[in-house]
Amino acid sequence: MKKHIYTYKIACLLLAFTAILSCTEGFEDLNKDPNAFNTAEPYTLFAGSVKGTLDLFGGTMNDQMYMMYASYYGGKGGQFGNFFFNENNLDDWWRRAYIDCVKNNQEIIDKFSDNPDYTNRVHIAKVWKSYIYSMLVSTYGGVPFEEASKGINATSYSSEEEIYTEILKLLKEAGEQMDPNGDKLLLDPIFDGNTDLWIKFANSLRLKIALRISEGFPDLAQQHGSEVMQNEDALISSNDENVVMRWGLDQQNWSFNYDRYIFQTVSLDILPLVNFHFMLNLKTYHDPRIFAIVEPSTGPITIDDEVFESGSTTVKIRVQYQLPYFGRALGGNGLVDGWGLNANDNLLNGLRNDRFCRPNEELFMAQDMGFNVITYSEINFIKAEAQLKGWGGSQTAEDYYNAGINASFQQYGAPGARTYREQDGIKWGTSSVGDNGLYSIVTSGISADPIDKIVRQRWLASFNQGHDIWCLQKRTRKLPIIAHFSPDGATGLDWAEIPERMVYPPLSESGFNNAGYTAAVALLANGNSLTSPIKMNKPMTPIDYPSLDVEFSRDFARNFYGPSEDDLIAAGIPYTKL
Repeated sequence: MKKHIYTYKIACLLLAFTAILSCTEGFEDLNKDPNAFNTAEPYTLFAGSVKGTLDLFGGTMNDQMYMMYASYYGGKGGQFGNFFFNENNLDDWWRRAYIDCVKNNQEIIDKFSDNPDYTNRVHIAKVWKSYIYSMLVSTYGGVPFEEASKGINATSYSSEEEIYTEILKLLKEAGEQMDPNGDKLLLDPIFDGNTDLWIKFANSLRLKIALRISEGFPDLAQQHGSEVMQNEDALISSNDENVVMRWGLDQQNWSFNYDRYIFQTVSLDILPLVNFHFMLNLKTYHDPRIFAIVEPSTGPITIDDEVFESGSTTVKIRVQYQLPYFGRALGGNGLVDGWGLNANDNLLNGLRNDRFCRPNEELFMAQDMGFNVITYSEINFIKAEAQLKGWGGSQTAEDYYNAGINASFQQYGAPGARTYREQDGIKWGTSSVGDNGLYSIVTSGISADPIDKIVRQRWLASFNQGHDIWCLQKRTRKLPIIAHFSPDGATGLDWAEIPERMVYPPLSESGFNNAGYTAAVALLANGNSLTSPIKMNKPMTPIDYPSLDVEFSRDFARNFYGPSEDDLIAAGIPYTKL
């Protein structure tokens, strides 16, 4: 058996990369007109920071990495999609984070903090700074913070705790000190100048981050979470208040997904396909959101199914029909030595990628698609967990949980929230057996454990928020997802669990910021690797996959439209009795 450790080699390649910039190299010369920059107003600086954040975290990194880690995408090509990394891309992402996202935003803070006429706008910049760094620190662990924000080239790395302490402090100050009657951000790309919504965003983000770090930093989390929960009116309270970054209709502002997958013609092996286990959890509970989230396959498979005969609850018949809703497993059809499975027994084996479901084009592939930062549904699930932790709240955890489901259905325009909530496993206090996953390793069953329910529903409600759900899984280890069984060959692994973090750029940072980089790597348990857990993560219990009793399951193809012939008739599905 191969050694289960992620590895990479720097070797003597450093000499070939001496021209690569460090995380802050060139801050003072890039992305600005030297004559116009000194007179730039906050709205021009802020718009650039938001666009950079949207393109990087909501676009490139979400598509290339986060969506696989959240088990929203399945079977995507490339090193990141196969649980390794590309060093040149890491250098580019790191540099873009500090130059395109942090720099302009920090300029507002540095330039206007002493001017009382800009109080709200400075706080807005601090809220956005907190959001950017919350993404960075939960992706990499400790990162360069204040020195890097101010453009100092060789920077030290701040620890996770130092960064979380500071950004939670900034969010607290913003939530308490912004004045709805004070100065406003012109041409506001998030809330169109509505300061009340910026206050709600600051408080909601503070609660979200507090919950995210509650495993690794419980005292800090409880301090801030409890304070926020004392004033729920200051949190997002409807879908109209969802925090959304949005691309535009002109070509230079097209979304990453539209430009990459719709405007261009790309090979089938890199198209985004909806993950098998995510789809299975929608299918098991006849979740109507499935029709809003995914596109039906253009090449449905024909299946044999057993259903109750029309008008009967005892007599079963065999029927055959086409199934256009099924996802692709994360590792494709990869098998582990020792399982003894025959790949020919897999109903999905050999299917072309265009036969699997893709994300809904209108919602997730449009030119001007939105990327959700925080939604009302998500806040309700967060409040449900906060209440269970004893952080307070005006309602019960069950009430918040049900409100989160209702808000998600409303967000997607899906009917039937009440019927959905009454099913075993979904209903508070109940459990369900569910369907087997492809290899029968995990199921879509949901226990009576309240946290299991909340985490599962937050996953189902937050499609395309890959980073959030990756963090959710690292904190709870509750999602019914499995390892990658066809990882990148560079990993040296037979299978690969979802990474604990993304590595620091091993070439540019070690070459241009060696002192800071070396000190940061020394604090990581397994060095600068994908398997080094960061402190916000809950310890993971490894699974010995070769020892598992596995078999191929066809549960995903059974009773998709319901257990009766009458369900097929009601859905208008052509079928043949066998």
